[in-house]
Amino acid sequence: MYIPKAYKEEDWQQVEFLIKKYPLATVVTYTEDEGVIANHFPFFLKVDESTGKKYLHAHIAKVNPQIPSLKKADSVLVIFQSANTYVTPSYYPTKKETHKFVPTWDFASVHIKGQAEVLDDFDFIRTQITNLTNQQEDGREDPWKVEDAPEKYLSLKQKAIIGLKIEITGYDAKYKFEQGMSKKDIGGVIDGLAKDGLDELSELTKTSNDRYDTKKAAKSG
Repeated sequence: MYIPKAYKEEDWQQVEFLIKKYPLATVVTYTEDEGVIANHFPFFLKVDESTGKKYLHAHIAKVNPQIPSLKKADSVLVIFQSANTYVTPSYYPTKKETHKFVPTWDFASVHIKGQAEVLDDFDFIRTQITNLTNQQEDGREDPWKVEDAPEKYLSLKQKAIIGLKIEITGYDAKYKFEQGMSKKDIGGVIDGLAKDGLDELSELTKTSNDRYDTKKAAKSG
């Protein structure tokens, strides 16, 4: 992934934020026999407290044709991406003075490299389903729980899926939210996004630039 210096995010906490906030990821595999295959799975991030190793857990349909390449590939690529938006030049206050602006597109993305393991294990799959459900139901007034469904029904549904565990071996993170622009123009984008009802992206722009400024100050100090 191409990452200009201003957009490079090395803080693991920001990677973790993207995985938990936007858990649906694109999984890319390649083998000589099958070529490139991509699918989309929601993941739960699991950290082994005893070893510090990090894993992505998911469940997928047993009939998914990507399973053979997940078993054979030396490594897999998992791509998480935030909400994203077109940025109009009209957001920038300086546009009125110079008109030297063009549209852009703002987003955050994490590319994770890892080793995949396909697990036909009842307990692993049930735990993964429970963890992901609890994560997504958190904050709801009346959160749904896996055990709310009849066990016989759950077991029947579970027969059609298989577990996927990916050990994270590396990552690259990109947060592209106007870093390097003038304070006035960054403020214009933050305000413009909010006025257009894109509060989530407005906040991402604000927090990304706050971190960028903090890192710049630390290096200069």
